Amino acid sequence: MKKIFNSILFGSGPACFITGIILILIIHYLELLLKMPKMNISDSLSNVIFAVSIILTLAIMIWGFASLPIKKRGKELVTDKAFVYFRHPIYAAFLDFFVFGLGFYMKSLFILIFGVVLIFICGIIVEKEEEYLISQFGQKYRDYQKRTKRFIPWVY
Repeated sequence: MKKIFNSILFGSGPACFITGIILILIIHYLELLLKMPKMNISDSLSNVIFAVSIILTLAIMIWGFASLPIKKRGKELVTDKAFVYFRHPIYAAFLDFFVFGLGFYMKSLFILIFGVVLIFICGIIVEKEEEYLISQFGQKYRDYQKRTKRFIPWVY
């Protein structure tokens, strides 16, 4: 198991992103197929919400990558900068901001609802990565888990 995670620079991220994108596409297809109603918000408002979500997504992703340089991944437990607020800031940026912004952009109540479900799906996917981190850092990581949430500060 250690060799697998040591060779992957991005941990569970690709699995979360790919799962999320595939399921969003399926939901969108079903919405079109079933002619589901769209949210009643203006194009300008949905565009502004999506633009803000893209900016927040990029800002938190950049902050997350900058907080954990490649040389430290899997070798040092980093609990400062972005990692004070999220155990997985890069995944959180995608889940907390991009998916919800996309839901507003597509005016899809179902994608917004799915965004909440996706947070829990990615929580399951991330468990393997967290098991690895516990094996690497032991009680230090367990203590970090107790004080820092996975994806949503102070919530989950």
